[in-house]
Formats: sequence, C-alpha cells, structure tokens
Amino acid sequence: MFEARKLPAALGAERPTPPDVDVPGSLVELGYGKIREDIVFGHLAPGEKLRIEDLRGRYGLGATPLREALSRLSAIGLVEASAQRGFRVARVSVEDLDDVTANRIQFECDLVRQSIEHGDDAWEARVAGAFHTLSKMESQGLPLDEETFSRWEARNRAFHEALTSRATSRWTKRFQTMIYDHHERYRRMSHLVGNRSRDVSNEHSQICAAALARDAEEACRLSAQHIQRTTDAIRKQLAHRLE
Repeated sequence: MFEARKLPAALGAERPTPPDVDVPGSLVELGYGKIREDIVFGHLAPGEKLRIEDLRGRYGLGATPLREALSRLSAIGLVEASAQRGFRVARVSVEDLDDVTANRIQFECDLVRQSIEHGDDAWEARVAGAFHTLSKMESQGLPLDEETFSRWEARNRAFHEALTSRATSRWTKRFQTMIYDHHERYRRMSHLVGNRSRDVSNEHSQICAAALARDAEEACRLSAQHIQRTTDAIRKQLAHRLE
C-alpha cells in the first residue's frame, strides 16, 4: 500500500473555508494547481479518496471550484472520477508507467526535432543556460533528500522545456506537458533520487551538445535513451512496492 507523505504543518493545517457563492476562474486554477502538485509530489497517495469536505479544509477553497479542479485533473489522468464513487487519486501500475514512457519519448522527440529546425540564437542561449544551471547542481552529486530533489526536478524540467521551446505544434506541447507530469509523479513515488550506476549529468550534456549541433536524430536518440533508462530504474522499485 502507498501512504501519502505527511505535509509540513504550514501546508497541512486547516484554513478558513470561504463562502461557496462565486467561482472565479482563479479559484479553480488555484485548486487545480494545489491538488495537481500534491498528487505529483506524492502528498496524495495513489487510490486515495478525494472527499470534497476534506479538500475544503486542506486548501481553504469552496466545494464548487474544487469539483471543477478535480474534473479537470481527471481529464489529464491524475484523478479518477466515478458517478457512484466520486473522485480518487489515479492509481499506478508498471503497465501505466510503460505507456507513459512510450508517449513521453514520442512527444518529446517530435518537439525536439521541431525546435532544432526552428531554433534561433535565443533558443540556443536558453538551452545552454538551462543546461548550465542543471549541471551546476548535478556536479555536486545527485540529490538524495526530498527538498533538494524538488529543486533538481525544477531544473531538470526547465532543461527539457528549453529543448522543446521552439517547437511549433501547440497540441504536442500540451500532451508532452501532461505526460511529463505523470512521469515526474512516478519518479517521486519511487524515490528515484539518484542512481549511482548512471551518469545522468553526462546524459544531459550529450543531449545538449547534440541539440546545439543541430543533430536532430542524435538528440532524439539520446533523449529516448535517457528517458527509458530512468523508467527502467523506476520499474524495478515500483514492481517491488506493488507486490
């Protein structure tokens, strides 16, 4: 069984619930962002029941924006919705992980090819800058504690987003962002905060070099290999935890 991680007191404490009268889009966005983060970060466990009253106390939001936020999260697969059973955090499985991985590789490689084709000097500077920021942290050793891992994840995401930032397909970008969230969730859930058998920093360095050299095929090959290696490491831990 998976257990939700205990939130810091400042996050877990109950907050006043506002009157449930008006539902500005900003409240829906706020609820969506908070619940999404707690699912991806593992503070809400796979299969956990998402009761509206509990969420009102947890996030200090009204029932209507929370229901709308949960409906939106169900549309991207982070929440399961049932007319009879309400909402639950999406369950996990090795099969789902493999499906997420295959789609992430496909979307990311498509976007990398587009970015390399349309990238300009500003794109190159963004890629190089994101890699520099990431590599500075990785040169100190892969993160082992949750707080440091979260900072590394932010820099890792920024690097991958930089690589694909000049892609022209808006729909592929949307799908890639959704899939990335699912892949990050599996990384955090499996406590994949370092694999000493891999040189992740070198993997990122090779991807960056290929992209800046405008070698689309090599950049895609290296990206796919990089993502798959991460999944292979996750799968071993996930299969053991699901036994």
